[in-house]
Amino acid sequence: MKRKYACDTDRLLGALDEVSAFGRTAGGGVTRLAASREDGQARDWLRARLAEVGARVLIDAVGNMYGVFPWVGPDAPFVFAGSHLDSQPAGGRYDGAYGVVAALEAARAIACTTARGGPKPTRNLAVVNWTNEEGARFAPSTLGSAVYAGLVETEFALARADGTGITLGSALEDIGYRGGDAPPRSLAAYLELHIEQGPELEREGKTIGVVEGNWGTVKYVVEIVGESAHTGPTAMARRRDALLPAAELILFARELSDQTGGALLSSVGRLDVHPNSTNVVPGHVRLYAEFRDADANRLEDARARFEARARALSTPSVSVALTRTVDRPAGAFDPALRALIEREAHGAGYATHRLATVAGHDSIPLRAVAPSAMIFVPSVGGVSHNETEFTPPEDLAAGADVLTRVLTRLMTS
Repeated sequence: MKRKYACDTDRLLGALDEVSAFGRTAGGGVTRLAASREDGQARDWLRARLAEVGARVLIDAVGNMYGVFPWVGPDAPFVFAGSHLDSQPAGGRYDGAYGVVAALEAARAIACTTARGGPKPTRNLAVVNWTNEEGARFAPSTLGSAVYAGLVETEFALARADGTGITLGSALEDIGYRGGDAPPRSLAAYLELHIEQGPELEREGKTIGVVEGNWGTVKYVVEIVGESAHTGPTAMARRRDALLPAAELILFARELSDQTGGALLSSVGRLDVHPNSTNVVPGHVRLYAEFRDADANRLEDARARFEARARALSTPSVSVALTRTVDRPAGAFDPALRALIEREAHGAGYATHRLATVAGHDSIPLRAVAPSAMIFVPSVGGVSHNETEFTPPEDLAAGADVLTRVLTRLMTS
């Protein structure tokens, strides 16, 4: 017997194919960096689809998009559902975009049910696309949602610059998404559907992940300044090589993880080296480092030791300055929303598994202003931020089904 879904899953899968065309790579993934031309194309696509289903589209000062369905009236509280459309370089086609597209289809399904005489909504709904969740072009990550939650100032977010010096504000201007609309503020709940990006659901043989909370995360930008010089005639004793302290910090970050048997996750995923020439001693290096752990004490120890090592590497000839850009403690999502997700999933016949998210998501800053929760679906092999990222169609459909059922409950309770 064919399963009956709460939303049109064929349209969901077709919409995912459509949005994946913006920034598609030869390897089947996407490169759709925040506020890039490709991101603008995906935003235009979403704007048109929201208009098709009767949503009013608002764009705030940092480019967050809100597809508003004011079914009850301007004074009624809102439920938000969504994720992000930006990607990593050569990233996967499901990360972020799946949650936006599924929220769109859920909104469409609820609107159709209401039009056919179904239960009347008691809350308004907004489908949301948050700006710069990935942080691949403009650091730090989750900028748009953090601004909405009041954790980051608008001016700070707009002033973030990419590796070429282009700011988020000017990039949003270029693609036509630096808006001026006031976003909905009476927020009753936020729901985010996402691929797991890890192996746990697949390993457990479960379809729906009920996300209990998040790991702690600390991220840094380290500025190392020496002096550029010719690699030929400049004697070794006179060189002020900015890349040497960077190399030491990279190895030290890995050493900190190795000392915990890999329980502490560490990474240096980006280096900006200037002038980046084969015959010039590097005069300026910008290094991006991060640590993640479920154990707060272990994370604090890594933070203290990394900062101390960075300070110790600073000398009169090569300066090392460290800025902590993210300091996100481990935390829990709303218990009532988690229970509702579990009930609706079980009622629809899906096997669930409780787990934590190691990755950061927009749902984490949103927790500061409203009850927030996440739904996960399996990632094959746990692979993500990679062109081969994959989730089977039946699991994508299941996640959208559960999201629609949970939103329906929230909208009509």
